[in-house]
Amino acid sequence: MCSLSYGSTIRYSVLRVIFLLVAVWMCCALSDALAQTDFGDITVTPELHPSGDTSHGYAEYRIAISNRSPDTAHQVTLILPKASYSFSGQHIRKMTRSVVVGPSATVHVSLLQPPMFMLGNALEVVVNGEVQKEDVPLVIGQHGRNVYINYMTTGGTRRVHIRGASLSLQILISRDVDATDLHTYADKLFNSLSSSSVSPSTGTFPPPSGGRSSSPYQIIDLGFPVSKWSTSWLGFSRYDGVVVTGDDIQRMTPDVQSALWRYVECGGALFVLGGRELPESWRVAESLKAKRSADAPGLMVYDVGFGRCIVSSEINPKNLGQHHWWLVVASWLKTATPWRWEGVVEKANTMFPVVAGMGIPVRGLFFLMLLFAVVIGPVNLIVLSRKKRRIWMLWTTPVVSVVACLAVFVYATFAEGWQRRVRTEGLTILDERVHRATTIGWTAFYSALTPSDGLRFGYETELTPLAESMTTNTPRTVNWTHDQHLEKGWITARVPAHFMIRKSELRRERVTIRRGADNDLRIVNGLGADINQFWLAEVDGAMYSASNIPAGAEAVLMPLQGARVSESDEVLLFELGYPQMKKELDARRMPEILRHHIVDYGLPLSSDLEIFVEQPGRRWRVTDLRWGRSYNIEVHKNKEELSVYSDRLTNLREVFASDNWIQNIESIKTSPKKYLRPGCYIATLAVSPFIEDALRKVTKTRYSSIVYGILGGE
Repeated sequence: MCSLSYGSTIRYSVLRVIFLLVAVWMCCALSDALAQTDFGDITVTPELHPSGDTSHGYAEYRIAISNRSPDTAHQVTLILPKASYSFSGQHIRKMTRSVVVGPSATVHVSLLQPPMFMLGNALEVVVNGEVQKEDVPLVIGQHGRNVYINYMTTGGTRRVHIRGASLSLQILISRDVDATDLHTYADKLFNSLSSSSVSPSTGTFPPPSGGRSSSPYQIIDLGFPVSKWSTSWLGFSRYDGVVVTGDDIQRMTPDVQSALWRYVECGGALFVLGGRELPESWRVAESLKAKRSADAPGLMVYDVGFGRCIVSSEINPKNLGQHHWWLVVASWLKTATPWRWEGVVEKANTMFPVVAGMGIPVRGLFFLMLLFAVVIGPVNLIVLSRKKRRIWMLWTTPVVSVVACLAVFVYATFAEGWQRRVRTEGLTILDERVHRATTIGWTAFYSALTPSDGLRFGYETELTPLAESMTTNTPRTVNWTHDQHLEKGWITARVPAHFMIRKSELRRERVTIRRGADNDLRIVNGLGADINQFWLAEVDGAMYSASNIPAGAEAVLMPLQGARVSESDEVLLFELGYPQMKKELDARRMPEILRHHIVDYGLPLSSDLEIFVEQPGRRWRVTDLRWGRSYNIEVHKNKEELSVYSDRLTNLREVFASDNWIQNIESIKTSPKKYLRPGCYIATLAVSPFIEDALRKVTKTRYSSIVYGILGGE
């Protein structure tokens, strides 16, 4: 039996270590080589693919294309994925984009995946019209979900829900943020929330991560410096929160800074650790007024468009208390609220109808079929018998059948017509100081025939399709070459297509407020569309109004006597038909069914509650000491239902953080004075100039929009 000496053992161990190091080096070199693929003069290098498990917003795939030729330009087309797996339900079959790469040039191309599953592998490359045999290895991210569009009636209030995978919070952090500390304090807070707030559908709060993880949140680190983050706000749209340091902000390129800020304006939540001051491009001369929280000293809160930015002077998460984290997590929850739908409900066309009479014309078709049976049977036989030509049944029967088929087709067609219909309703924050428009809303399409050109939107528009899944195997395609072209599968014949929409873009529209010769206040309509109603809040809080102002025209603003800017308002949340809850409230106990409804509405509710009985059996006030929110509950005369109200600041962040944008937009129309702030105006339009006309050759339109304007300087 052979044995090794001590020296031989040492030499053997050293050789093993050296061999292991060489193997690791070769693997690293090989992975770098595989990261890029050459196609003659063209080199394709994947730079970014989605990580984490996200369900809303857009997922970005970024690819660098280099042309080594010193004198020849090449056209390169990217197709993702090259091979698509079959999938039961709505899914994306492929995304494409074509670019021309000049001599000795490098271009960076982004393919943005809408919130719908895309299953497959590899990136296909086409150079100058020739499909390349070799593909580019690229991992397809876990992004999107299948949904059912439904509504649920809670106390007479219609609400939209989507039955699909439960969602978790998706938080993007920079490399300078300590994920371990973030997990430590976030876990404590979420465990506290889970024990005090119970969702009626899942039994936890917040719901688990997409049905794929038990964690209520997921931290995502892209693994490269913030200077290489996305330069498009859509690249951040799938995150419910972003956490960076003050130094990260300074290291970002201007394009990345702009994209991140536009993400916040579109409803995002940004938390800055160790922030000293915001970049000059973010601090529009006295436009951002920070709010200091009495419960969380050291935090500065900025409400920006539909979103929120929180800045902490502390860079170490360990130095932040529970109240600080409550404020941060609350901002993440509000960003996630519009996409947090659950339950079984009716189709989207019930809530946001784009076409009426979706039912099949049963009576007419039944009459035609009955007539066909009579003609092809008894009538045909009697007529041919009298003519003694029964043999003719060999050709009269198929002729009558063809005529009947044509009659059914013509009837079904003209009963509905050949029209294309579009309905759009949106809310736009028009910041005239920086010429930026941020829009949220719904848009819906209906076509009697499938449009060959699909739908076309801009590069900066986010679309969330509201579609029934698992009923059809419909593949969809997107072409990003000239715009966001939803080519195939997004709209089919006689089936309404609904989308939630968010977008951020540069716009030059504005209104001009000036004093006339008689010292009266006047408005010049520069919005490019007729204004139906207009309300203005002056810097001193005084309010004015005007109506029916044509585009480009001037009108006198009339003062609203006694109207001033309001900071808060009591908002009706819902009504409950459970009179037995009155006894529990009188005993200062929180009924579980009431807790469930408040949480289902999208509001966090802790166990630290104080219940004050204002009038036994009639009126109560519930105060959540942890979240600082109050609820008024009362029973109206001649009614047994309990009406639940909330004292809520009526700002645009609250409009966004809702499961029903349309209802909130309508509330601005009916109660504009509650939302106005000094130096701002609200204008209602009968058109939607800030949302694209995505469908061509439309015959019927129904547009409505609100512009919430922030006045610029003189």
